Amino acid sequence: MTKTSRARHSLREEAQEVLRQHFESAPGPRSRFLWWDAGGHLRDVVRRACQELDVPFVEEEHPLAFRQWVAEQGASPSDEPDEVVWYVPDAPRDRDWFRDVRHMGGIVEKSIEDLAADLYGIKTWQLRISTTDRPVSDRLAAILLDNLRGSSHPTLQQLQGRLVIQADEGIIEYLLRDGWQMLPRTGDKVETVRSLLEDRGVPGLSSDEDPEAMVDAVRHWAVAGWLSQAGMPDKAFPDAIADSDLGYAYRRLKAVLREDLQSKMFGTYQHRYWDEVIDQIEDPWTLTKCPVDGALDERLWMEWAADFEAERFEACREHAAERSDALREHTGRQDESVDKGTPPWIRVWRQAAALADLAHRYETWDQRDAPVHTLYADREEGSWQIDAAVRRIIVSGTPEQELPSGHPARESLAYHRERLVETEYLDYLRDLGNEMETALAQGDLVDDNLSSAVHFWSDHEKELGAGNEALFFYLDALRLDLARELADQLQARSDDSDELDLNVEESSRLGVLPSETEFGMAAVLPGRPKSYEVRLDNGALNAYRNGSPLNADKRRKLLEEEGWAVASDDPSGWSQTRVAYYSKEIDDYGEASMQDIERRLAERVRTLADEIFDRIRKGDWNRAYVVTDHGFVLLPEDAQFEDLTPPGGDVKRRRVAAEDLSDDGPGVLLTGERVPELFSYLSSPVRLLLDPQHRFKKQGIPDSRYYHGGALPQECILSFLKIEAA
Repeated sequence: MTKTSRARHSLREEAQEVLRQHFESAPGPRSRFLWWDAGGHLRDVVRRACQELDVPFVEEEHPLAFRQWVAEQGASPSDEPDEVVWYVPDAPRDRDWFRDVRHMGGIVEKSIEDLAADLYGIKTWQLRISTTDRPVSDRLAAILLDNLRGSSHPTLQQLQGRLVIQADEGIIEYLLRDGWQMLPRTGDKVETVRSLLEDRGVPGLSSDEDPEAMVDAVRHWAVAGWLSQAGMPDKAFPDAIADSDLGYAYRRLKAVLREDLQSKMFGTYQHRYWDEVIDQIEDPWTLTKCPVDGALDERLWMEWAADFEAERFEACREHAAERSDALREHTGRQDESVDKGTPPWIRVWRQAAALADLAHRYETWDQRDAPVHTLYADREEGSWQIDAAVRRIIVSGTPEQELPSGHPARESLAYHRERLVETEYLDYLRDLGNEMETALAQGDLVDDNLSSAVHFWSDHEKELGAGNEALFFYLDALRLDLARELADQLQARSDDSDELDLNVEESSRLGVLPSETEFGMAAVLPGRPKSYEVRLDNGALNAYRNGSPLNADKRRKLLEEEGWAVASDDPSGWSQTRVAYYSKEIDDYGEASMQDIERRLAERVRTLADEIFDRIRKGDWNRAYVVTDHGFVLLPEDAQFEDLTPPGGDVKRRRVAAEDLSDDGPGVLLTGERVPELFSYLSSPVRLLLDPQHRFKKQGIPDSRYYHGGALPQECILSFLKIEAA
């Protein structure tokens, strides 16, 4: 709302207009109004407005006293005046009162602050320069009455300045938040402010200081107060500061920062204030919870960078997380998510913690004596968390670019981020691919912790049989890390809900190879495992059920024959008790457009969690399943590909299928005969790539960071979900 420069008229005229509008909108010919006036400062204003309108003004200290007044008028309502204003010099405060007034008129709840704000077309909280919960004082009310009578009225800025100077309302908070800004600069007024600050205990003010110097003194003092509260010895500051009430200074600044929900004011206190004092501290991490003074933030960052270079990653993660949490807490953001709208100082430290965690995982993921699928998919220690971390770090952007030009994080954070999400990530993918190639060649994959996707339907045959209601979500390209985020968000939604209690159970599955939709979706359709087959037919690799080739239409028909309604954009599809739903948005992101894909993936998981939760909450289902066809590899933006010449056969970017594939060649050759317990469904040999930067040449396939079809764990090790309502 645009602030009106000057008041439209006087307080009396505004009160008169308020009453006139209420009388004109009264429901009947007779009307009475009760005016609640918190503080009672408008008594004479409302009385004079009533005189101008020729309306009785009746004042009582308690609203129930008006019963006696009504009784004194006569035996029936017609004995009362046609219009009357009752006045109580207090706020309602949930008290009982003569409720009949609701049927014969109405209520006006306006204090002098409310009425004054109306004059300028602003909200009441915008009237005072300093936000405060304190009630209107007699002094402040007198200033409003004096300035808003007659025909000449101050501008809003003039009025706010007078309220600060004359009423002494929050002068320190105002200077901490807004600087001098709307305060007058005439000599006597400047001296008045200086005197008020001295009375409040602000040290080090001299009689010849200009307004900006006074603002700087107040801010230095308040920052010193917070440093002192965090553990800086008072004796580290100049004597005048050390001898002042630093606790009071801290409380004033803390109150101001808690009011700020944007980054502008918080940025004010990331300027450098006490460089020479902070340089003296031996261990700056003792001050990590202090959210102010850019000199402290820069010193902490230099310590963090030194630890990072020394590969003390756990200490780096703990320090950065503690710093980020402190900055969020002291600016009232502890319950908010951290996104690109969060102040950059918070996001920088959040990303620093993520990078330290990622660096630690790079060092340790392959040091455990475990099968490759356990190294990758273990819920707590698996390297799938590397993929999730890389994606989240990219989503968090480049917050250091918003820091002041001299902040050391501007260079070091960018360097470490680029190294860890590009070079190190490719190294990790290659190493993981080597582990996977060995496991595939030896058939050393499926165990109690990893079963085949082909067996999913038979494993849940009773639950998915006729007569059992269920929701079945087929989500294309739901990579393992995305599936686990979905599971976590569903469980969190349940924990926060009073309407629905969910239990989310996960199972890791080896998806069908090649890891493509045609094969992966066909594997999780109704039918026994032995009825599923992948084979070459007229030179093309196809999926079959009971000898019939499958495509999207036939998958839908097979589900419908088994009693499943396949939901689409038509809402009526959700009216059945057994519903299957397909979503291919995630795969579309990668195949159609790579623009901002990491952020879009994160948002898609959130919308899926909302949709699944709401479907179960609103519908007749107490059980739902989430399955997928394949995962994907998402390479860094500047990754280079090596195009390989494939042998003759059915070629896609990450696989080639033919009857006469030789044993030599890149990647791994899979056949049903070689490892029947894993690949009995493969009736034709296929060669799959594992090196993340390898692909087979194929005309019409553009360079892209996103792909699947090969045998990296990110492409074929999947997480399926079973969701049950209590």
